[in-house]
Amino acid sequence: MSKILYLDCASGIAGDMFLAAMLQLGAEKDILLGELSKLPLHDWQMELADVNRHGISGLHLDFTFPHQHHHRSYLSIREMIEPMDWPARGKKLALDIFACLAEAEAKAHGCPVDDVHFHEAGAVDSLLDICGAGLAIDMLDIEQIYFSPLPLSSGFVDCEHGRLPVPAPAAAILLQGWQLFASPVTGETITPTGAAILRGSGAIQEKPDFTLLNIGCGAGTKDFSCQPNILRAMLGETGSYTQKFAHDTVDVITTNIDDASGELLGQLWEKSAELGALDMSYLPMLMKKGRPGWQLEMIVPKGQAEKFADLVFKHTSTIGLRVESKQRLIMPRRWEKVSTPYGNISIKISGDTAAPEADEVALAAQQHNTTFKQVYNATIAAYLNKQA
Repeated sequence: MSKILYLDCASGIAGDMFLAAMLQLGAEKDILLGELSKLPLHDWQMELADVNRHGISGLHLDFTFPHQHHHRSYLSIREMIEPMDWPARGKKLALDIFACLAEAEAKAHGCPVDDVHFHEAGAVDSLLDICGAGLAIDMLDIEQIYFSPLPLSSGFVDCEHGRLPVPAPAAAILLQGWQLFASPVTGETITPTGAAILRGSGAIQEKPDFTLLNIGCGAGTKDFSCQPNILRAMLGETGSYTQKFAHDTVDVITTNIDDASGELLGQLWEKSAELGALDMSYLPMLMKKGRPGWQLEMIVPKGQAEKFADLVFKHTSTIGLRVESKQRLIMPRRWEKVSTPYGNISIKISGDTAAPEADEVALAAQQHNTTFKQVYNATIAAYLNKQA
């Protein structure tokens, strides 16, 4: 079994919220402080407080340090982290997260990545939050992070560059490609550091199947009037099925059609296979006004629904499609060649099931002037004899 983390980001994510949640989940505070103290930073402290946000208790984390006026470049920060005597995975995560943040800042402000500068407060906060996040993920032995849709709030945030709209430009760049929902909150819900933790850790925006082991709640500094400012982190363990089965996520396209001929629908099979569809089927159904119809279901690789939607719209009479992302459990499979009286035939083995390749069986039957069933049974018999 493997450890995973699911983040419920209904009120957003920030670096301090994430690290507080990790501590509630069991990351050892003393060990974490010992590792962070190796950084060449001075006079900082971690302050933790149990708080309540709209009836939900959580842990609030704050790093305090004397105010300073100089800036740190991304290059100097990277050179600070690289020599650290830290667990290899924890250090790599910290470097990857900071790289994502620096690249987003560079794109937002139009400068080379190594020239990105963080003002002192932001540099110290980001260093401790990001390095702490990488170390905590490694400490809890989390193999994969998943997260919910993210809130798109409104308003502005004051920073070194002045007053900026939320999400801040770097955060907005990091959010590209992820699902956002309209939030009633006014103010910052997703900080650049929080978004960088998701991006740099390779987090996936979907709901996984898992056994829930523990919950950690990291509280934000602001107390929103409309909802609890809490990041819920759910530590889980994937079920034993993940070792028995492979699993992935696919897009499933469905539509109901009652105004197309069989000839029109039939020609879609080959075209969908040529484009790379994983599976396709028609189910008979009774539709409005007693019309006989068909439900088309097409399973396609994740993220490719629009490409296949174009195909369906072009080659059928439908004017609307439904698209869902779904998880699949897949039995491991392999192919073998077996020797039969009709030549070598491919056979697919998956668990206790062995299935000869139908096209090869049909060709062999034609060449030897015999039946499909005869060649099929001979192939199964040859495979079983091989296993005996």
